[in-house]
Amino acid sequence: MPKSSFSSQQRNSRPKTYSAANPISRLYQAGYQQALSDFAVTDLLNQICTHLDDSEPVGSKQHPQAAKTLAAILIQALTANLNGNILAIYLESIRHCSLDTYLPLAKLALSSASTDLPATFPEVEVPHFLYGDRLCWTSNGETTDWGIVIGRFYGFAPHCYGWRWCYLIWLDVHSPSAAWVSADIAWEEDLEPLETEPSL
Repeated sequence: MPKSSFSSQQRNSRPKTYSAANPISRLYQAGYQQALSDFAVTDLLNQICTHLDDSEPVGSKQHPQAAKTLAAILIQALTANLNGNILAIYLESIRHCSLDTYLPLAKLALSSASTDLPATFPEVEVPHFLYGDRLCWTSNGETTDWGIVIGRFYGFAPHCYGWRWCYLIWLDVHSPSAAWVSADIAWEEDLEPLETEPSL
């Protein structure tokens, strides 16, 4: 094999490296930092550093690698001890709440509340909405379904481990889901009065 050909292959097989001044390297670093932020790793590292600073004598400085090692240990411990019930509660919360909100882990322990009908029934909280009320699903600015209350029942709400009022809503013909369903149910906290007819 000619020497020039071998040298060319060697050059092509070497991994490419990028300097900090290289636009690709800067883009990679920006994406990497964004990923750390999106998955809350940056917050975790900051919390660990804060606790390390509090526990260290004045004047001493903990090496950043210690914080990274602790973060890796904590993530591994969380992965090894994931509780299916806690995940189920989070998934149910995502279905009923904004994705930008979350329940603290301390509040995610399974409730000891019984799914049996409350002993005080029917002396429970008064329902907020009446038959005939025009309601819509709560939203963050996007168009949601709306309609009229034609029924309600008191039921156990798994996502909050308690009993809540649930409503049967006859959907307006112009409601987004009316194309494939005539009525739907919703928990009381997921509904609000319909002030004006949504614009289509």
